[in-house]
Amino acid sequence: MFSILSVALFATSAQSLLHHLIRSKRHLFSSRPASGTLTRYSIASNYELVDEGTMDVPFSCNTTKFTSLHLTSASQNAGIWGSASTGTCSVLFGVTVDGYTQLRSKEIAGDVHSLAWGPNGHNLHALDSHASSSSVTSIVNYHISDDPNLEDIVRTDILANVSDASQIVSHPTGNRIYVVTKGTNELVTVALEQDGTSIKIAVAPSRYKLLPSSLDASKFHTSSLAISASKKVLWTLSQSANQAVVVAFTLNPATGEVIDAAARASWGGAGDGQLTAASFETGDIVAIANSPMGFVTLLGLDQGTPTIAQSFDSVVGHEYLEQLSVTKGRRGGAVLAAPKIKSYGRISLDEFVTMGESIWVD
Repeated sequence: MFSILSVALFATSAQSLLHHLIRSKRHLFSSRPASGTLTRYSIASNYELVDEGTMDVPFSCNTTKFTSLHLTSASQNAGIWGSASTGTCSVLFGVTVDGYTQLRSKEIAGDVHSLAWGPNGHNLHALDSHASSSSVTSIVNYHISDDPNLEDIVRTDILANVSDASQIVSHPTGNRIYVVTKGTNELVTVALEQDGTSIKIAVAPSRYKLLPSSLDASKFHTSSLAISASKKVLWTLSQSANQAVVVAFTLNPATGEVIDAAARASWGGAGDGQLTAASFETGDIVAIANSPMGFVTLLGLDQGTPTIAQSFDSVVGHEYLEQLSVTKGRRGGAVLAAPKIKSYGRISLDEFVTMGESIWVD
């Protein structure tokens, strides 16, 4: 499959928790929170990774050791950006590809472990999961100019009654961000509006339950979401000690508004998986690393056949995937197409090694 699509997928070990590919697609970065370091790899023509050296994350929060390091980049600039958190203190940083220029924000009294870029590449949203002892979540919004720094905080938005938020992503073209919550297993969508260099919440957030009523939600946690390259599908991943549930939401590709919870599926096994959307649009494919532990799974959204012909029977070789129902209606008595989550296969890389995130490379 990879050779047909001219795409490679790298999966990382837990010792190197996060990988991020910068826009040139010539370098890959990994982070090691416990040592507070970043490692740069060049990508050879055969997709071999060549270690080019390691650098330290800027000293912050009175330490160089962290519980989480998150890396990201924007198409409008050539550097990498990240957040380092001890769990109670966090800092944002920026690094040029060569490692010689570093930017650093003021310390934030909270747990920032997820970042998202606005569609224009000048708004960086930092999700602070523990900014308050009350049930709120903060989103600190930075303006990143063509001559960037990490001192221009244009606004801090508060999401009321949203606690234990685990990850944030933004729509590639619409002014909309999405947050998943670890404890309540919800998707929270937030429409934004631009006001000069500032950006603010336009309307009250919308919420979507991720788990069916047939499952005990108290045994699950939601920690990963991703938007497919087509901009039409958002994926969420929730997990318990022995089961994972993935939900595919259809989106308006222009605005990012959620249209529907299109399909839901489940599989067994322990792990702490991470979603990574494929870099191509066909099939709305997403990779899931480490669910179950040591596996990489490829899923896509089959946009559907008429309900009367729909079957949830397993396909040979893909029996691990169980379809879970979502509520669907009818229009004027017509039978609606029923999207379902499709398996493109899974592979065990090492059943005894816990993996971190994966990354697609064109």
